[in-house]
Amino acid sequence: MSLWNDLGFSDNPYSPRPIQGDEQGVKLLIGREKELQRLTTYLRSSDTHPTVEGPNGVGKTSLVAVAGFLLKKDFLEGNSQQALLPISEPFQLTTDDTTASFKRRVLLRVAQSFLDNHNALKERGLNVPDVERIDQWLNAPTFNSRGGGFTSPLGGLTATQGTTANTSSGFSEDGFITTVLTWLRECFPTNATGGFICTIDNLELLETSKNARALLEGIRDEVLGVKGLRWVLCGARGITRSVASSPRLQGVLAEPLIINPIAEDQIERLISERLGVFALSSDVTVTVNSEGFSHLYRIGGSNLRNAMKYSEDFSFWAVENSALDAIRESPSRLIESWMNGLAELYEEDTTGVGGRAWEVFTKLALAGGNTSPSQYEEYGFESNQAMRPHLRSLEDANLIESAVDETDNRRKTIGITSRGWIVNYKRTGFSRIGAQ
Repeated sequence: MSLWNDLGFSDNPYSPRPIQGDEQGVKLLIGREKELQRLTTYLRSSDTHPTVEGPNGVGKTSLVAVAGFLLKKDFLEGNSQQALLPISEPFQLTTDDTTASFKRRVLLRVAQSFLDNHNALKERGLNVPDVERIDQWLNAPTFNSRGGGFTSPLGGLTATQGTTANTSSGFSEDGFITTVLTWLRECFPTNATGGFICTIDNLELLETSKNARALLEGIRDEVLGVKGLRWVLCGARGITRSVASSPRLQGVLAEPLIINPIAEDQIERLISERLGVFALSSDVTVTVNSEGFSHLYRIGGSNLRNAMKYSEDFSFWAVENSALDAIRESPSRLIESWMNGLAELYEEDTTGVGGRAWEVFTKLALAGGNTSPSQYEEYGFESNQAMRPHLRSLEDANLIESAVDETDNRRKTIGITSRGWIVNYKRTGFSRIGAQ
């Protein structure tokens, strides 16, 4: 049995993983009603692809997953004639991707999605390809080829008989792309008919807005312009706003839906719902209650992923140190004591940070934890160059992280790390649980 089963839960109620697109995910997505409504409206109604922007760990992936689930549920239950069906796993672009390689990867997943959703689409009268032939084609180690072509599930491709390994490269060369695009056009002839919802997540992993723009501009017509596909693009650090403003992508990508941290007055409801969803009975051992979780949320810069990770770490510490009885007696006091000790250890590792750098760090925390080099005057510097060494010392101590924009070779965005927020908690005097 897992630790969580021993405590009386079916699974980890403090998991920092994104919420899944299912009925449980709908219950767990607390405090995002307006954002959820706006995203589903965009997917149903707009000819542009929605984009979502917010800090890492704020819940962008969870929001998109639940939105896709609800749209599919509406179709399956007959509440909507529009077949909007999410492809479950998000895609990620890398600097190694080309337009051709990414398009091939997408269309392989689309072919599998036709197979997974075949019955639902057919029952509602949509034009879908033969499911048995798709299954054979996708999953057989070989397929029939005729002089560089192959036997398509749609038929019509003929040449000399031969055998070729069933690889994505071979499919692309022998008509795979043409075939899947035909399926999409015939099944989803208009946006009102529907389409598969695809997500490109973590655009910030491309490291620069220049890289992101170049790749997205490259796939604009070949992927983003494919009929029958609805895309959602997610990113942090201002990257989605940057790419959405590209002249080549205007009219293709919508202005970002900004996801801000969940309001503090929603946090106790959020964690209470999680504890209730995962509890196997009323007799469970709650290692981090709603009051303690709210405290950890404030310490972590109002970042939900940070708060979940702190709660998970504390739970493991409590079990390993036989502190469950102490938790039952005074959970909030023990959480505070544990976090105080962790903060002191982290601060001890920051000996290389000087006084001026600490001034920058303090102002950055008071400003919400994010800034850019262009705001150097707000930190008392005459130039970006004058502030840069102090930012570097904070980054070397893992108190902040930054992204570089190759278009001007300057640090574009700066944010406090999870470790940095804990150190800030120590430096601001260990604000007690319940203090606002």
